[in-house]
Amino acid sequence: MNILLVVRDRESSAALVQWSLRLTGGKASKLSVLRVKDGPSIGETVWGVETQDDWWNGIQEVVDSQSFVAIELGEVETANIRKSVMTQLAQTKASLLVLQDRMSHPDYYRSAIQGLVDSVYSAIMILRIGEGDSGKGKVLLPCAGGPNSRRGLKLAAEAFGKEVTAFFVQPDTDDVAIEVGERRLDRFLRRSGVKPEAISKQVSLNDSVYSAIREEVSGGSYGMMLIGASGVSSVRRKLFGTVPDKLLRGTEGMSVAVIRGEKPIGHRLRNRLERSLQLSVPQLNRDERVALFADIEDKSRWSFDFGSLMLLATAIAALGLIADSGAVVIGAMLVAPLMTPLLGGGLSVVQGNWPLWKRCQKAVGLGFVSALVVGYLLGTIAKICGYGLTDELIARGAPSVLDLGIAFISGVAASYCLARPKLSGALAGVAIAAALVPPIATTGICLAFGKYQVAQGAAVLFGTNVVAIVLGSAMNFFMAGIRGKGGQSTVWAKRTMIVFTLVMFGLMVPLSSVIVKQLAGGDDITEVFVKVAATDGLIVSSVKKMPYKAGVQVVEITIDSSQAVSAEMVELLQSAANTHSKRKLKVRVITRLMRESTD
Repeated sequence: MNILLVVRDRESSAALVQWSLRLTGGKASKLSVLRVKDGPSIGETVWGVETQDDWWNGIQEVVDSQSFVAIELGEVETANIRKSVMTQLAQTKASLLVLQDRMSHPDYYRSAIQGLVDSVYSAIMILRIGEGDSGKGKVLLPCAGGPNSRRGLKLAAEAFGKEVTAFFVQPDTDDVAIEVGERRLDRFLRRSGVKPEAISKQVSLNDSVYSAIREEVSGGSYGMMLIGASGVSSVRRKLFGTVPDKLLRGTEGMSVAVIRGEKPIGHRLRNRLERSLQLSVPQLNRDERVALFADIEDKSRWSFDFGSLMLLATAIAALGLIADSGAVVIGAMLVAPLMTPLLGGGLSVVQGNWPLWKRCQKAVGLGFVSALVVGYLLGTIAKICGYGLTDELIARGAPSVLDLGIAFISGVAASYCLARPKLSGALAGVAIAAALVPPIATTGICLAFGKYQVAQGAAVLFGTNVVAIVLGSAMNFFMAGIRGKGGQSTVWAKRTMIVFTLVMFGLMVPLSSVIVKQLAGGDDITEVFVKVAATDGLIVSSVKKMPYKAGVQVVEITIDSSQAVSAEMVELLQSAANTHSKRKLKVRVITRLMRESTD
């Protein structure tokens, strides 16, 4: 394991080198110690510095005391610490980067550390050296259960062996609490890939983690506390929190180390994708992002105005569906406010903004329920008045994969227009393309009519639109440069994206069945009509599907014959249509008289 240690403070450099050497665990490795000095520009790194230099005298004894690790000393004067360290990290091919951090460092140095934690793929350990620390003593590792805590435990076990103590705090609730804590600790060790007998273990019964750590530290000869962290914010809390600050003080003060494990391949691919998007896709600037967030948060909130527009839009859509008027249905799409909270859902997933997500889902949920109730009430009235299924209602009861594609692209287009105020005029067209209220109204009306199959299809269409619009808008916002801060609080967003993606791909299977059947000829009953007509010596020249009439699909069959087709043959063709089609069909037979001369 190659280690790159970046030092800045002369007084603590010996302890830093000592801890870095101990991290190797006695294995054949190389330790590169890079001293960073302030400079006007990014200078060249000079390796092979002699320890006789006054600055390096502090580590001379440490270097002379070991022979199993190759140590290389280097110096660099730079105005950009992050860039210089990144360059040396690539050249030394180090798998672990060790950084020094102290409260006395200037702000720009902390910024450099923050940039390294964000951009470096290899494992990183950040050390705060306690007062009087000589790089000796045992290592205390509180086991919190997170992935970086597991990585830290595995690294510590390989490096320090029995000198590391896995520490677990169990609430003192009953007389078997200590056994429960020991089992939980052993389970954590095995999940970390560490054999329980390979390291020291300690379980403390205490309701306060801080008190338990203090008691353990005071009773043992510990030199370092090692903590796992996931990102920059977590590193800062654990380096400069209450517990580390008190442990660092005094001549017997402990050092505190925070480790962030190597970033998985998924993070690397995402970083490359983000850099590629920044170069190829126009990114939203700060003012545009502020305007976008404010607009979506305001329009995604359930309010009296939002509810009123939902009720009015549903009423218009329901009446248009019952009257079989496509123009009226289009008008309802323009009034409905449901698109904005769906776009807000996509934005909140990209940001990891849980409050915005809850606000948007509340608006969508209440909007759906209110629209469903309005559709059911108007459907009940229409049923009493003698109205039945119309072509507009039936058309929304049979969704296909094309509807899924339309909704996804509409989500991309709507979020693109919303993020760029100059294009806001195109939002009306997008709202028409992504029909949201008509499927809800159809569901309510068909439930009132007792047409549950059509109602189910319309509900599936609405669900399809919701999933596809959220995913489409999230993809566009991500491409436009909107990012969340990351961390444990965004786990829900990642899981939501995974679930929505799986649902969308899952919906593609049943929604594609209609098109697949058409391509395979499964929905074409022409051959059935040909066979039935052939029993009477008749020839079917064409079969055409005509527009719906009173909610029934009309199939026009043209037969070439020397005389009119009998009523019995028409009944046979109708019976064949009813047998071989899941939908209700009405057969219309046209006889094309054919006469041949006798000459």
